[in-house]
Amino acid sequence: MRVGIIGAGNAGLSCAIELERHGLKPVIFERNDFIGEYFPHVSSFLNLITRSITSDTLKYLDKKLGIKLVPLNSLNKVIHYSPNNQVVVTGPLGYLIIRGKEENSIQKQLYKMVKSQVYFNSFVQPEEILSDFDFVVVADGLKTVSERYGIWRQVFRAWLKGGIFTGDFAADTLQMWLDNELTKGAYIYSAPYGRHKAVIVHIIQNIEHEELNHYWQRFLESRDILKKYNLLESWELTHQSGFVTTNRIGKIYFAGVAGGGMEPFLGFGQFNAIYSGVMTARSIITGGDINVLLKELKKKYMELINFRYLMNKATNRDFDLLLNLMKTPGIRSLVYKTNIDIVKLISMGFSPFRSKITEAVIAKGR
Repeated sequence: MRVGIIGAGNAGLSCAIELERHGLKPVIFERNDFIGEYFPHVSSFLNLITRSITSDTLKYLDKKLGIKLVPLNSLNKVIHYSPNNQVVVTGPLGYLIIRGKEENSIQKQLYKMVKSQVYFNSFVQPEEILSDFDFVVVADGLKTVSERYGIWRQVFRAWLKGGIFTGDFAADTLQMWLDNELTKGAYIYSAPYGRHKAVIVHIIQNIEHEELNHYWQRFLESRDILKKYNLLESWELTHQSGFVTTNRIGKIYFAGVAGGGMEPFLGFGQFNAIYSGVMTARSIITGGDINVLLKELKKKYMELINFRYLMNKATNRDFDLLLNLMKTPGIRSLVYKTNIDIVKLISMGFSPFRSKITEAVIAKGR
């Protein structure tokens, strides 16, 4: 059986690893001339987000999916900021990971596990190679092909501005700012490379590119960022989250972002990409229905749409009140320190809206 994979990112490489484990040798096409991402940054595996599937993401990837990854660091503290409030949460909250071209990035770690040939500088469309393969997996990190096939439904559109800063940071701590004046329903986060370097990523929802620097400068000035830290470099990119109505059309599979893998609440998609890549390979190997194999992931996605809906509707006063509520030890423990699926509970709590929200997203793609 011949399998072609378009994209050597998290989803494509994970798919290749699983195929090789079962004796298949896929052909991988990568449009870039390198493994990784254009811009350096630090992201995270948050156990809170994947709780219905696992309470420890890296252990799950290792034991259930056969993907053993080494994190940059454990995530032991999250500091939440709203315009007039602050709360600190501690405990085993997840893991910090490198995204980019560095040797210890998630993509580079996956690449070292792959034995199949990766053809770099190969920008191909699935229709161009379909006759050469039994199956083609679209895992290029884009919505383009999914949109062209009419299966893409958009949920979240934003611009990102990121910066690499030097200064004094806690190596195991994630900082998150909630302020609608700066993000329009999105958020800002700081994640450390170590004690002396971190990335700050500013996400602003539903703006045009020419507005991006205005919001970025307002954040830097309002939080005295440049007085505390030294900016080494900055970068920007578009960010779009959505889902697909099916992950397979005939001989073509859709995985990772192309398969709706970018979760709509925080936009961290690496767990979903790896998960969907492995499940795509298992569908090819066993003939199982990929939409059934991804059922748990899709269910979680729909629950997170409700979180995105709440973020979009929340005011700065709501964020202040939320953080004040989070200062209650019982509430803080419920959210971060138990195995209770808080995402599911809140999603169920908004059941009067759930069907309307989901139907609207599916029907209108927004």
